[in-house]
Amino acid sequence: IPVVTIDHTFECRSSVLSNNEQGIEELVDYVVSMGHKKIAYLQGNKSAVAEKRLKGFLRSMAAKKIEIKSDWVVTADYHNPELTYKLTKKLLENDVRPTCIFMPDDYSAIGGYNAIKDMGLKVGEDISVVGYDGIAYATLVSPKLTTYAQDTERIGREAAKKLVALIEQPQITFHEVITVGGSLVKGESVAKIN
Repeated sequence: IPVVTIDHTFECRSSVLSNNEQGIEELVDYVVSMGHKKIAYLQGNKSAVAEKRLKGFLRSMAAKKIEIKSDWVVTADYHNPELTYKLTKKLLENDVRPTCIFMPDDYSAIGGYNAIKDMGLKVGEDISVVGYDGIAYATLVSPKLTTYAQDTERIGREAAKKLVALIEQPQITFHEVITVGGSLVKGESVAKIN
């Protein structure tokens, strides 16, 4: 049976992946360019996607010689604002707190926004936040979320083309991993600090 997976590699089958490492590295570059050095990272639940993003984060931070506090790299869940709320609150209750928090995804950032607000702080002023995915919601929250937008249209198109080729020309279509880039979306959730 012809199979093409999206954002998941599976037993020598073709897959179309978002360039998760590059996306996180671009977010780190932007956050650091805004003056942040105290950066926390809430990662998604264990998966190939989460591992790629974490690798990009750690590599980029190390290349910039920015300290990575082990208790600021926390496993959360994708699409779980309730857990992100609790973890964000816990990060902000410490004596030394991050100036910027990476959320697992844009949807989970809802929890982070609410935790920051409930602690009497302001997103984009007191605490900066970045998401990942580029969903439409990111432009609707206030302040607008800074995120990395995956090119979901191209990912879907590439997967469909590969699947059609596997069905129509199985003898000359080879399994491969196709990586698709995205783009940094500068919202209003990252403050410039000195």
